[in-house]
Amino acid sequence: MEFERRSVFGWGATPAPFAPCDAGLVVHYDGSNQGLASKPHSACRRYWDQTRDFHMRANGWIDVGYGFAVCPHSIVMEGRGWQRAQAAQPGGNTTWTSVTFMSGPGEDPTAGQIRAFKELRAWLRGKGLGSGIRGHRDFISTSCPGDRLYRLVRDGTLTGAPAKNWTEDMVKKLPTLGKGAKPSEDMQTLRSLLLARSHPEVGGIEGGFDATVERAVKAVQEWGGIEADGIVGPKTWPVLLRVHK
Repeated sequence: MEFERRSVFGWGATPAPFAPCDAGLVVHYDGSNQGLASKPHSACRRYWDQTRDFHMRANGWIDVGYGFAVCPHSIVMEGRGWQRAQAAQPGGNTTWTSVTFMSGPGEDPTAGQIRAFKELRAWLRGKGLGSGIRGHRDFISTSCPGDRLYRLVRDGTLTGAPAKNWTEDMVKKLPTLGKGAKPSEDMQTLRSLLLARSHPEVGGIEGGFDATVERAVKAVQEWGGIEADGIVGPKTWPVLLRVHK
């Protein structure tokens, strides 16, 4: 499971009090289409930060209302977290854990979102979470989580073990490359991918990891919404391969 903790967003520990929240997961959505699936992951981070800001300013809540979020790029993002009172489903805020799909009524969840939800559920089940899955509308009269997501709640799509992520196995076999790396087959692969990602300035597939390659790598990292450190490792290979979305 790829997991971004509160610290990624510059948030401190949640002030929400302890609560069991162990009956299961409650599925939510935003209520308006967000279009995040067609944007880099940095847009998901902005959305999550803005959601927290809105919940606190407009609603007067002490924190973002949800326990977790799953973004279109297969990443779980921490909100209040595990076993903290929610502000998401009246009647279930201390007994259930909320998860928002960060999408709207006209958007289907991506395969990555569904996988991230299943991975989160499996992780929390290991901590004592119950097997239940409900939609927000099961608690109060609301359209949330929308008909598309609620259908998945009802038909069992969101239950079961997460599918094996072949990209994780593949990326584990790839090396970490940084400035100064000598010409090699791995460098040929990296340079080929940079050329395919509209960076002709690298000049071809032959050569080592020079300053031009480093600048191109940082540009790709910024596009992918990951840390632009110029090092090609487990976070950067999926962006280059376009399998992180």
